[in-house]
Amino acid sequence: METVFDSEEAAKFVGLSLDDFQQRVTTLKVPGLKAGEFKKSVLSKYFEINQSEGFDSNVIAISNQKGGEGKTTISLYLAEALSENHKVLLIDWDPQANATQLFLNDDVTSIMDYLGYRGKKPRDIEPLIKTVATNFDLLPSTLELANLTTPYERDDFELLKEAILPLRSNYEYIIIDCPPSLGLILENALICADYILVPIQTRAFSLQGIRDLYETIQKIQRKANQRLKLLGAVLNQFEGQKALAGLAEGVKKYFPVFETVIQRRESIPQAQAKMSFLSKIDLATMKNFRELAIEVKEKINVQKN
Repeated sequence: METVFDSEEAAKFVGLSLDDFQQRVTTLKVPGLKAGEFKKSVLSKYFEINQSEGFDSNVIAISNQKGGEGKTTISLYLAEALSENHKVLLIDWDPQANATQLFLNDDVTSIMDYLGYRGKKPRDIEPLIKTVATNFDLLPSTLELANLTTPYERDDFELLKEAILPLRSNYEYIIIDCPPSLGLILENALICADYILVPIQTRAFSLQGIRDLYETIQKIQRKANQRLKLLGAVLNQFEGQKALAGLAEGVKKYFPVFETVIQRRESIPQAQAKMSFLSKIDLATMKNFRELAIEVKEKINVQKN
């Protein structure tokens, strides 16, 4: 039986936003418009299909070894913004499990039981994934992830990479919320990732630790993951123009800096306290993360080309 898509599925298949797709099918008078059901063979005749049946995910590690820089906030709401137009998986790769606790109240099975660490047999992690919204899935974390400390075998540096490999055909973007530390957990994330984004909180700005992270990234690029690319640093919890130029210049010694700056807004902790998506609390603040998502996609496109 031939594959039939609804409008949203068809838009993704041809690589357009839903609005652009609906405008095109109206102009072209594509069969299936009135019913809102489109045959795969028909879409292939009217559109140039650039993507394969599945996605090849863009895997983005959100990392800064210094605590309190807003990694989880950036991870959460960048993922939410991207999920408005793309299929997204957020991996909570931090033993503190803050992102997990925002969405899940029940006990969560530990990913440590699935990774194949210390000689255990690796298992398919897909059953661990939870759907938290349309186009938005979560791979939860637990405190047990903190036990991923010492490499016992060479393959222990690629546990996460191997675990998500079967999932890369399911998502357009995979966001990894990394822990505030260097070590085996972070190295797994960087070896797994295609890109790295570094949040830096402007109120408590310090170059301390950035150099160490930069050197870790360089080491991973040289020895373990040559495809890892720097998207840049995002200035977070920004409160006005004071000293912004000096701050950006300090960061630029190590990382390119995003034009999009994440403003400090009380609605962000409010959304987290209410265990709610940001778009349901404050659309103005959500617009800030949509701008970040657009710039992330633009930077990825530049890197690919």
